[in-house]
Amino acid sequence: MRNLKKQNNRSNNKYYMYGKHAVLAAIKNPNRIIYKIYCLQKTFAELKAQLKSFDIEIVINDFITKKIGQDHPHQGIIAYVNSIFLTDLEQLDYANKNDRIAILDQITDPQNIGAIIRSAAAFGISKILIPSDNSPDENASIAKAACGCLELINIVKVTNLKSSIDKLKKKGFWIAGLDAQGVNTIENITNIDKLAIIIGSEGKGMRKLTRDSCDFLVKIEISPLVESLNASNAASIIFYATQTY
Repeated sequence: MRNLKKQNNRSNNKYYMYGKHAVLAAIKNPNRIIYKIYCLQKTFAELKAQLKSFDIEIVINDFITKKIGQDHPHQGIIAYVNSIFLTDLEQLDYANKNDRIAILDQITDPQNIGAIIRSAAAFGISKILIPSDNSPDENASIAKAACGCLELINIVKVTNLKSSIDKLKKKGFWIAGLDAQGVNTIENITNIDKLAIIIGSEGKGMRKLTRDSCDFLVKIEISPLVESLNASNAASIIFYATQTY
């Protein structure tokens, strides 16, 4: 069994992660504490070489469904893990001169959060901020939707989002919020070196204090036949358009 030392300023939340992509990515992450892995016999036979350093228990399907519930595509493997969400903004590395940070303002749907994490990883964003209130703790649904990319992103749950945005500004970041009424286009922000992009909750968008903190309010031009974009779809578009490589 790999016994990793728990890092300071990380969440104490523990949960059962499920699915091959999520678990196999987790075992490669040195910051992830994995307490135990449970496998169906067939899955263990398939993944034995990759799992040999861990505490493994062969179980039946009913054991897994009792741990995570019905109707979850666990693919024959679950792992009991510790959250890797950070709790301190100062734990992040700001050395990159062409830096990108995503900020999720009260997005509560784990599927959307997981999809945004996956898009962030795809387009070079390694840091995400989320508020402590009105956003979920790290959980299996987020990990599954992120499809292994959760292990590639530093995610911080901050107590005060407005204060955290102010700290980012002091570190040289410009703040761009996605807003249906925004007067800026994505082209206005693509050449900014240090950029933090705020994605608001679906329906309500950004909160007023968050909105008022933005240097740019950016509108994604879409067909008039469509009212709005899903938060994760909008995030993918702006992450792609502002990537630095």
